[in-house]
Amino acid sequence: MPRLAGLLLALLLAACAAPTALQPPPGAAERAAAADWSRAASFTVSLDEFEFDPAQLSLRAGEPVRLRLVNTGARAHDFTSPQFFGAVALRPDMAASVLAAGGSVEVPAGGTREVFLVPLRPGLYPFDCVKPLHASLGMRGRIVVE
Repeated sequence: MPRLAGLLLALLLAACAAPTALQPPPGAAERAAAADWSRAASFTVSLDEFEFDPAQLSLRAGEPVRLRLVNTGARAHDFTSPQFFGAVALRPDMAASVLAAGGSVEVPAGGTREVFLVPLRPGLYPFDCVKPLHASLGMRGRIVVE
């Protein structure tokens, strides 16, 4: 039993650790400046206890996106994907906050956050909620960039 308590304590401390800031990919600032944000395709993801809906997004590399994160739950959640946010050009007014948060967007209970971005590299990118135990209870998904 003491071993289990130690493991739980380690998990909780890891969840409280400060995120590592991300660096934008080469050319991201230029791609963001050149994007026509008025033509961004809109995708809405609902965050709730304990799921994302939809749990999979399909995006096209090079095309601007408006990612709307809506927390319909009673608890704060986040949309975290360091690999994905490390492979996109973020609109300049939000780049600093998302990159500084290690590729995580915090969404308070009942709140909405919008992130404007251009996916730069095709790939498969996992996302989850890093609140303690949320991912293990089902808050995870993936982004497919073609």
